[in-house]
Amino acid sequence: MKKLSSLLVLCFAIVLIAAACSSNKANVTLDKKHAPLPDYVLNAPEKVQETYKMVSNYPEVVAQVPCYCGCGVSDGHKSNLDCFIGHFGGDNAVSEWDPMGIS
Repeated sequence: MKKLSSLLVLCFAIVLIAAACSSNKANVTLDKKHAPLPDYVLNAPEKVQETYKMVSNYPEVVAQVPCYCGCGVSDGHKSNLDCFIGHFGGDNAVSEWDPMGIS
């Protein structure tokens, strides 16, 4: 299981690096089932906005990425998913965003 988790994290990192190195603009959209992105995200750089949208599209992948910023102790976060999404409603729709991903 640990090897599978490591493989998922590696694949996720490769995808993020490839997307960041791409010369084409990413066309990441936010599904209408999710709550609108808050102003703190909309006023952030484009890459931050794309990341929030990507996290909403692939929560099962981001949930496999551990967070090492210390928010686990202070905010009870278990993975990187908790740094971007505060709460899911029905149908895995984001009902609350978390501002931790901005910083």
